[in-house]
Amino acid sequence: MALLELQGVTRSVRLPDSSVLDILRGVDLEVDVGDHVSVVGRSGSGKTTLLNLLGLLDAPSSGTIHFDGRLVSRLRSGQRDRARGADIGFIFQQFNLLPGRTALENVQTPLLYATGRQFWQRRRLAAEMLDRVGLSGRMQSMPEKLSGGEQQRVAIARALVRGPRLILADEPTGALDIETGTTVMALLDDVAEASGAALITITHDTNVAALARRHYRLDTGVLTPLDITRALAAALDVPR
Repeated sequence: MALLELQGVTRSVRLPDSSVLDILRGVDLEVDVGDHVSVVGRSGSGKTTLLNLLGLLDAPSSGTIHFDGRLVSRLRSGQRDRARGADIGFIFQQFNLLPGRTALENVQTPLLYATGRQFWQRRRLAAEMLDRVGLSGRMQSMPEKLSGGEQQRVAIARALVRGPRLILADEPTGALDIETGTTVMALLDDVAEASGAALITITHDTNVAALARRHYRLDTGVLTPLDITRALAAALDVPR
């Protein structure tokens, strides 16, 4: 069942000289419940714009986006905000942890906007999520006292604590060394699979992209299926 569906999506902006810059060109993408999709693209390929559309932060210039069977353009601003807060978790390259707040307090932050059980039990839910990502012993640590891999684990716990149905990971290993990045991606995939969430990884790294089940390339705003085996071989400069 499709959780997210983009059909013929474009995104254009008008420049100061009145010319039009086409950032995304006719993007088609379908993401099912529990799916793991990767999108590979260089800087300037339109990755950030695509992420903003997937996360219901921006509207397309043309085309349609359906989320959970609902046409996003027909949702009121408040409905989009609620859907984004409850159903979409964001994980960023730079972690974006709140300074001066413990790991536990950082993970609790999304639950401050929740209602009912999630709000009243936010401390317990945050502690359980930190335990799931292997940080039960670091709950009271400040971000600056955590390693890069630990900070990313906190960011993952924060993104997952409300039980989102869609996880958007934007260059999730870009600030990590290769070994730590591999460990973090394996953890993210495991936790997403256990919770039944769909995961979209947006990256420039074909090795990270290879961990997904389906692979795409975004180049000058055009999204096409990616042969990950050929892409890995090209990255290693291995004759085919």
